[in-house]
Amino acid sequence: MDGIEQPTIEAPEPVRLGVLSWAHFMNDGCINYLPGILPLLLEHLSVPLALAGSLILALQGLGSLLQPVAGWWADRRGGRGFIIGGLALSVVGGSVLGMAPTYWILIGILVFAGLGNAAFHPQALAGARQLARNREGLTLSVFLVGGELGRSLWPTLAGLVVAWLGLRGLWVVALPGALTLVLLARMAPSLPARPSQPVGEAFRSQRPAVWALVGFVGLRALVSYGVSTFVPLLWHAKGGSLLGGASLITVMLGVGIAGNLAGGTLADRIGRRPVLVGSSVLSGLFLALFLLASGAWLWLLLGLLGMATFATAAVTMLVGQDLFPHHHSMASGLALGVGNAAGAAAVFLLGFVAGRYGLMAALWWIVALAFLGVPLALALPERPARRNGDGAPGRPAA
Repeated sequence: MDGIEQPTIEAPEPVRLGVLSWAHFMNDGCINYLPGILPLLLEHLSVPLALAGSLILALQGLGSLLQPVAGWWADRRGGRGFIIGGLALSVVGGSVLGMAPTYWILIGILVFAGLGNAAFHPQALAGARQLARNREGLTLSVFLVGGELGRSLWPTLAGLVVAWLGLRGLWVVALPGALTLVLLARMAPSLPARPSQPVGEAFRSQRPAVWALVGFVGLRALVSYGVSTFVPLLWHAKGGSLLGGASLITVMLGVGIAGNLAGGTLADRIGRRPVLVGSSVLSGLFLALFLLASGAWLWLLLGLLGMATFATAAVTMLVGQDLFPHHHSMASGLALGVGNAAGAAAVFLLGFVAGRYGLMAALWWIVALAFLGVPLALALPERPARRNGDGAPGRPAA
């Protein structure tokens, strides 16, 4: 992927950030529409409810685990090839998903698309920070908004496509994806290569903070993936329509955009820990209230849940990149990738809970686990990592 290079078109940084955010919209949307059509897929391929989480694990598991490796490689090679190549894999996977004739072929397609996510995200996150000036939290929030818009809108869009053209009609994903690749190849930021910076010592010195960060992101992913997986199935089981279940996820992820922007801005002003702790407490609270509510309150509480959950998206990326100041792509892959893989694995296990004890039981487990983010947030550094005299990263400030 490192050979995909074109001269960069000179454009104002906000324009280039907008292009990068749009690419994020396409990458995260054109495959993460899965929850919106999940009930239909399970019926179409005769997949039992207990294996619903396996589809999320296939999409997020292996690819997410490989994100640190992709990020390390991207740091060494520089350029923008991983951004472009990763988006290409995601678009191809999303366009053929509806053509899978069996469960195992569907799993293979999801793993393939997950590899695209693994390639795209680390270098794209590092590229977004390169475009930042003094407002790093807000800049990363703008980039992440693209992905959240994709994850929020595409489940409903995919449901509309399937209602109109059937599952095989999802090939239309490839059309805007191809146009985005052309634009991205000319306007994405090109990163410098860092072939000689060691990472082992930096990891050893920051190990407690790294694992706290991975655990925190894993819990956030558990809330996001778990609600996106089990709520549409619960809605469908109670007689709701496919589009109605998809609309619940669209509201949660769409309103979550406001939380993303607010979280990045607040972190710039009041610090990172208050945002991280508040997010954990409010995520558990709003999900609990959602499970007890009915009627219009369902959409309102899911919107508030989305705001609380995604308020930490930019903050955790900044924490990870500050822990590894010479390896921003690798740090982004480590924080986002391994954390997301842990969250997807937890959803996979909770699928068996749902199969045996019911969907509500699985969702109440998510409520309880969400509050574990508080001690992990308190273990994370508040300010960027200090550097030793030789320029190597030192221990983070408290």
